[in-house]
Amino acid sequence: MDIFESKNIKPMLISEMTEPFNNPDWIYELKLDGIRCVAYLDRHTMETELRNKRNLRLLPKVPELTDICLNIKERCILDGELVILKNGVPDFFELQRRVLTSNPFKIQISSDKYPASFVAYDILYLKDRELIDLPLLERKAILSDTVIETPRLAVSRYIPEKGIELFEVAKSKNLEGVIAKKNDSRYYF
Repeated sequence: MDIFESKNIKPMLISEMTEPFNNPDWIYELKLDGIRCVAYLDRHTMETELRNKRNLRLLPKVPELTDICLNIKERCILDGELVILKNGVPDFFELQRRVLTSNPFKIQISSDKYPASFVAYDILYLKDRELIDLPLLERKAILSDTVIETPRLAVSRYIPEKGIELFEVAKSKNLEGVIAKKNDSRYYF
């Protein structure tokens, strides 16, 4: 069955924590303090579906992201992080409070005050084709070419080789940390 239609992908999780390191065969990204999420987006059918690692639907909790499907060039599946920024920094408490709210009126007030964003780390599917076996850097290039960035939909930036330096920056800004990924890794779900 087509993985877009089945909508049953669990995001690839961090495998282990290590001390920061530099390596030319790796890239490094900031770890955002949010909720890992898989986005199923189709601009032609106006479909936006956001699911967490337990495959629960999150769009009712973040209705301001309904139209992010318009900011992609083709039907795709993105792996990323759902975040709410306060003063330019991810605020997990505000996001958690929103996700635990069931009252649609309170959700709308919260989404007006502190709108959520989806930050894409990876692309797993494009048009009608799985991309999980492509090397990471090739998927990153396809991701950047597929997403039309807005304040509600962004692509995570990365730096090659300099993991220690990025970790020091993250630490100085009180951010959650850094994720290291091998340049040629494939995606497992």
